[in-house]
Amino acid sequence: MSDEELRAAVRRFFDEVWNKGNVGETEEFLAPEFVSHNTLDVQIVGPIEYGGAVTNYRAAFPDFHTTLEDVLVDGDRVVVRGTDRGTHRGAFMGVPASGRQVTTTWIEIFRMENGKATEGWLESDPATLRNQLVTEPG
Repeated sequence: MSDEELRAAVRRFFDEVWNKGNVGETEEFLAPEFVSHNTLDVQIVGPIEYGGAVTNYRAAFPDFHTTLEDVLVDGDRVVVRGTDRGTHRGAFMGVPASGRQVTTTWIEIFRMENGKATEGWLESDPATLRNQLVTEPG
């Protein structure tokens, strides 16, 4: 895949899977042996577990939307920087629905093989997210 094709595949993945909730599309981008190394302490191996994690997240934030700020390609690595926004409508991180708007930022690096991601390293700030769930704005 060319760099442009990889960028397009990543953008499609986040739009279809995360923004639209089409978790069946995980297999288009993630290899069967995909492993997520993440700061959320969530074990994710393979497209099905990844799709389950997305479903759980979207249950807590049904209006969830991610905006990709940067998509960079360097050899077999694709680096994505994004901003997530949503309203806390379901239990998440042990916190019952609060109705609060949250905004979080993250960076994920995917290792690609044969056009599919085999590993991902997600750097996010779960403490800041949790704080937005339990702290009154203002």
